[in-house]
Amino acid sequence: MKQISKNELRVGLFILIPAGLLFLFIMFKLGYSIAGSTKDIYLKIDSITSVKEGTQIMVKGYPIGRVVDIEPVYKPALHFLATLRINNEIELYENCSAVIQNQNIIGDPIIELRNPDKKGALLREHDVIEGFEYVNLEAILQDVHMLLTNLTGTVDVVKQIALESRHNVRTLLADLSASVATVNRVLEDSQKDILAILGSFRVTAKTMSEIADELKKHPIKFLTQGKKD
Repeated sequence: MKQISKNELRVGLFILIPAGLLFLFIMFKLGYSIAGSTKDIYLKIDSITSVKEGTQIMVKGYPIGRVVDIEPVYKPALHFLATLRINNEIELYENCSAVIQNQNIIGDPIIELRNPDKKGALLREHDVIEGFEYVNLEAILQDVHMLLTNLTGTVDVVKQIALESRHNVRTLLADLSASVATVNRVLEDSQKDILAILGSFRVTAKTMSEIADELKKHPIKFLTQGKKD
């Protein structure tokens, strides 16, 4: 049997030790524990828009595990069960809540586990809790940005309408002034005509009055004179 030389042993250790450390690092990142100090619980969620494999799980801002798997459940309606591998030393209760939220505006979502005020039984392996998603801050900012964009567009339209309305008002006022001037001229011209008509009415009335007086004084003469003419 061939004896392993020291150089071969060193080479083997040089390869195996980094590989073992890398394996332990990967297992740690995935939430596995060699000492068996983790437990798996299930998170029921309606969609997987905010939760994915590797999503961090926290309690009061302290990381206690990660999401290691997500499976769809088709009945009674489509939903998903995310497997949460968490630290078994943290005391959680079966009526705890799981809130899906962002750490900050640009950060990845996290799952915050919150114990209730009135504590029940401890959360056990493979228990199911329901997740609640807070309104995404990034989505809110997008909505606010869209609202501001629409508001800016509306303000621009209002400004444009105001400018056009100002021009229209000025034109209307100019036309109104011209119409008033025309009416004034018509009234002035009509006043002259009215005075002439009234003068004619006065003359006619005077003539009719004279005829009436003459008819009263000399009716036979007035009638005879009319026949001769």
